Amino acid sequence: MDLQGILGLPFETPYMVVDIDQVERNIRSVQAVANRYGKRLRPHSKTHKIPELSRMQVGQGASGICVQKVAEAEVMAAGGVRDILVSNEVVDRRKLDRLSMLSSQGFRIYVAVDSTVGLQRLSESARYHGAEIGVFVDLDVGMHRCGVEPEKAVGLAMMASRGQNVYLAGVMAYDGHVNDPDREKRKQMVEAEASVLQKVIASLDIEPDTVSVGGTPTYELWAGQPVCNELQPGTYVYYDVHCQAMGLCSREQIAMGVVSRVISRSESPPRAVLDAGYKSVSLDQGVYPTAVDASGQELRILSMSEEHCVIDNASHALDLDDAVLLFPYHSCTTTDLWDTALLYSRSSAPRQVPVAGRGKRL
Repeated sequence: MDLQGILGLPFETPYMVVDIDQVERNIRSVQAVANRYGKRLRPHSKTHKIPELSRMQVGQGASGICVQKVAEAEVMAAGGVRDILVSNEVVDRRKLDRLSMLSSQGFRIYVAVDSTVGLQRLSESARYHGAEIGVFVDLDVGMHRCGVEPEKAVGLAMMASRGQNVYLAGVMAYDGHVNDPDREKRKQMVEAEASVLQKVIASLDIEPDTVSVGGTPTYELWAGQPVCNELQPGTYVYYDVHCQAMGLCSREQIAMGVVSRVISRSESPPRAVLDAGYKSVSLDQGVYPTAVDASGQELRILSMSEEHCVIDNASHALDLDDAVLLFPYHSCTTTDLWDTALLYSRSSAPRQVPVAGRGKRL
């Protein structure tokens, strides 16, 4: 990230900034991995929630995108994205109707399913609206969140393959629990999951077109597994401090942060107070962001509250109005705090865009 350029911008703080040049490098890098292994890439848009960035990802070769909410699917469709997997269970009939209407308008819509009830409701909605919706059987490979148990997956897949106005499009296995900093441990967990997935696929009477797996911590490990043909990373578009801690990126590759300014300082004890707190930067799992100045010097955070971040200023380097960049521990949850993002590039004027997919809409 261009720290000097970004922290020299004359805008009111705090604001979320995205280094669009670094975003493009991140997109190209991960797409290159997928291409090298002959895998399709279907990134999660929940990290950025900005249709323009999803279009960038598709433009660089992604087969489509993942969303987590029906509202996100609608926003991305309105923004020009044609191929959308709702990689989350949807059982509310009203929401299913909204997805069916998108499908009937010509968008390629897929939905993750882990229950016969969810599948039946999806079929009924699609039939009513004259839609055709692809089903991804969501397999629990160890995260124990959503997902059907492996021994029940075959029955659900067969039901999907025989359903009305729905069809078996694929099998999905998300492993968000695999985030150990030790790459070898992550590799072992992926290999165990791949074995489970292979047994399920081998038991099916019909071969699914797509086996979609992984996340940012594991996509590269899954890329070498022959059982899958599609990868689902998301955070890589921005990366974050958590990714850096796992060795997935350098700090220079983190493409999003929150710019804040010093609004108060004290000599005893020496401290500087910023105008951004945890209403501006997510404290996911209680971990502070990483604060840096324009030189790249890391600053020690003493405390955070709703609208303030207190920095140790023992070096007396920070003065009133000085700008500081806060790199979030988790970029996805920080994105969701902002209505707009400032897109920064070395080659063009900064511009503000809506974070169109954020918020608590249905």
